[in-house]
Amino acid sequence: MSRKKQNILVLVQDNDSNDIALQHSFRLARLFKSEVAIAFLESHKKEGKAPVNNNEIDAINKQSIPYRIIELKNTNQEPNRCIQEVDAILIVSQFSKNSLGGLLKRNFIFNWITKAKIPSILVSEQTNPNCEYKNIIVPVDHRKESKEKMIWASYFGRFNQAFIHLLAANEKSEGYIRNVKATLIFTKKMFKQFAFEYKILKAASTSKNINKEAIQFSKQFNSDLIILMSSRNPSWFDSYSGPAKLKRILKKEPNPILIINPLKDYYLPCN
Repeated sequence: MSRKKQNILVLVQDNDSNDIALQHSFRLARLFKSEVAIAFLESHKKEGKAPVNNNEIDAINKQSIPYRIIELKNTNQEPNRCIQEVDAILIVSQFSKNSLGGLLKRNFIFNWITKAKIPSILVSEQTNPNCEYKNIIVPVDHRKESKEKMIWASYFGRFNQAFIHLLAANEKSEGYIRNVKATLIFTKKMFKQFAFEYKILKAASTSKNINKEAIQFSKQFNSDLIILMSSRNPSWFDSYSGPAKLKRILKKEPNPILIINPLKDYYLPCN
């Protein structure tokens, strides 16, 4: 019996603002040899909103990658019910400018993203629609879970021959220094198994500010993806309205952001 095809799962937030998310999803599907599942809320129908337009999708899908449109119904079990159903390996979702504004403005997509058992690629109106995922920045902080970022970076290296820049935090605490070194040793051993290039650079910042420095670093090297990690225990506020720092990045920066939730059971791309 053949294995069912893996999917890139597009979470539609606004039917009028999804072009960049769709472009990225089809590019990622080509990269990982998968298909695309475009998911919109059943409530969109109730609100009189038209589902995503097939003609617009076909115009973006220039390589005719197979896709399907699905509805999300049970919000209490989403997005992991849908992830399992379509065997999704990545979520892609586009945030409009309005959804990124307002301190207490609710956006349930952030709650779904923090619950998801797979990483999410987040884009906005500011995101470059033509990213090729060839030049990737990975900040290496003191958390042991940083190894999960390295595993995902390796997929882009293996499947897309991406160049990986590892920006290692400049720690003062001996314990934190050991954790950063352990992550780098793990990464070197893993990356040497595959034929792609990478470089380790020492940051000026500690782990506390490493993500901010990674943004500046990405501009210097014209990167087209930054891999970040969410909090192990996101606050109620972050789940309700979204992390303020992440929203600021999405509002201003051209890089898509790959967000990984630590300590999750991931569905990974097949070899």
